[in-house]
Amino acid sequence: MPDYSKILIVDNADFILMVVRLRLEAYGISPKNIYEASDGQNAYEIINKHGIKNILSDYEMKPMDGIELAAKLLLDEKREDLRFVLFSGTPMEKIMAKIDEYQLKIPILTKTTIRENWSKSNLLTNYFPELSASIKA
Repeated sequence: MPDYSKILIVDNADFILMVVRLRLEAYGISPKNIYEASDGQNAYEIINKHGIKNILSDYEMKPMDGIELAAKLLLDEKREDLRFVLFSGTPMEKIMAKIDEYQLKIPILTKTTIRENWSKSNLLTNYFPELSASIKA
């Protein structure tokens, strides 16, 4: 059975990494189970090194963006055990065009949702159910 107790946050903005980390900790996720990466390439290395199955990634980053990371993991490597959620401040039309180009089927959240409007139920329960179930009450 895959280990879904860890999550990786991928963003090149330290502020977003901090906000997401603090919220996840407030929801009961142990700090030792929260990993951070500043871009898709760094994230790829961390995912493989630590066996992380839950990824919450920004879209726009260099050298590898969030959609390219998702495509590498989900399409090229066919890692069906991963839970991948993309977020971005980029206009949704631009994101959808690139998602369609790759033929990816992943959830997309706005960066405003990540910064301001999410709760344990609408992020963890909906998108990372195994992670939610692994939290000790």
